[in-house]
Formats: sequence, C-alpha cells, structure tokens
Amino acid sequence: MNLNLKTLTMAFVTSLLIVSCKCDRGNVNSSPVVVENPDEEVTNSKIDSEGNYIYEIGNLFDLTLPNGMKLNVGENSTENKIFKFLNDANSTVSEDKTVGWVTLDRVYFSTGKADLTDVSETQIKNIVTILEAFPSATVKIGGYTDNTGDAEINQKVSTDRAKTVTDRIITNGIDQSRIESEGYGANHFVCAANDTDECRAQNRRVDIRVTKK
Repeated sequence: MNLNLKTLTMAFVTSLLIVSCKCDRGNVNSSPVVVENPDEEVTNSKIDSEGNYIYEIGNLFDLTLPNGMKLNVGENSTENKIFKFLNDANSTVSEDKTVGWVTLDRVYFSTGKADLTDVSETQIKNIVTILEAFPSATVKIGGYTDNTGDAEINQKVSTDRAKTVTDRIITNGIDQSRIESEGYGANHFVCAANDTDECRAQNRRVDIRVTKK
C-alpha cells in the first residue's frame, strides 16, 4: 500500500513538471498578455481638465534680473528663455519674423473665449518684470488656434487673445509703444499633425517674440 502511494505521488509530481515545461515553452511563441490600465491615458496625458497643454518647465530656481529683481521660474520656462535672449549680448533679433517666437507656457483662456484664467496672471506679471529690467526691449504677442471650427471665428479668437495679453501687460505698467499684437488663426502650427487632443492643445496658444533688444 505504501509502495503504491509512493508510486502515485511520484507520477503526480512528474506530470506537474511536464505540464509546467510545456506551458513555459508555449509562452515563448505566444502573443504577450497586455494588461490594460484604464487610468493610463489620464495619468500620461499632457493636457489638463480644461484642454490646455501642460508644459514641462523644469526645475524651479531664482532668476536674478539686471535690476536686481528675482523671479522663481522653471529652467525651461518662457521667462528663462526670454531672459537668456535679452541678456545675451551675442543674440540678435532675426529679420525673419517667423523666428524667435516663444510660447507662453502658463497663459490660458476660458474655452472658446479671450478671457484669461486666474492662473495666467503670474506669468504675465513675470513678463512685465522682465520687460522692466530690459527697458529698451520691445515685443510682439501672437495668438493661434487649431484648425477645428470656423476659420473666421478662429481668426477672431486668436486676435482677441493676443490683444487681451497685450492689454494686460500694458495695464501692469509697460508702455504700449513697446508691445504689439496679432492673431494668426489656424496658422503656424507647432504640432504639425494637429490630429490629437494633445497636438491641438499645443497649437492653441499665445506666443511672444522679442522685436528689439
């Protein structure tokens, strides 16, 4: 009886090993199992709940301006890019007016409108502070949209948004002779495909360009 039990046990263990080996070999050529994560799209998304593109501005640091003022900004932020250009004696304004544009990475509007959101005020004030530190500099503000919707409406929205930012900068103390604005509608995409939510969000933007140092 004990011999039969031992024989049966050994046979059972052997069968398990055979099945295990077959399964392992079978998985080599089978398609990988993909476990879908329903939250993956939200987690990896680069747009917020309002449809605005979320820019990677880098690590925060204190930027010291020529007049001694300091701004706490990101290493890749609009503020730092504008400062570097203005502060570099070797950088020059290109005669090509399509060159030198920098996207305002934290300026947002209400959907389909030219009303600035509250979070936009910080960056606008930072731009004002930079312009105050470089009093001879002049800039242009450009408004852009994606190509969804009516072209005429897009043109108006882009123009109104560029003007809104310009007016806010003037209101905060910059002379109007130092700044101009223009809307470009669904032109000059930064994300050429314009075929995804993230791509279109990048194209709906307001840019700034130094026109004189």
